[in-house]
Amino acid sequence: MGVRVFLRKTSRTPLYSIGVASRLCGISVHTLRWVERAGLVAPNRTEGNQRLFCDEDLEVLSAVRKLLAQRVNLQGIRVILRMQSAGRKGGGR
Repeated sequence: MGVRVFLRKTSRTPLYSIGVASRLCGISVHTLRWVERAGLVAPNRTEGNQRLFCDEDLEVLSAVRKLLAQRVNLQGIRVILRMQSAGRKGGGR
């Protein structure tokens, strides 16, 4: 019998394959790859080079989906995500 290792799950724990992330966020796999190439998310990779997304990645992807639906371009999405991130870190400044 093998040794069991229990890890504490956080919002940065890589859990979701690209297919699962696609279904959870409502974004096509093709668009997820585009979002990654654009540098908006950086999912972890397995030893086999498979993408694994975490809960924080899913939050960003959901925000990207909403912005794309509003026809915001890539540069606008980058600016908005940066502002949202700074707002969370800065405590409302």
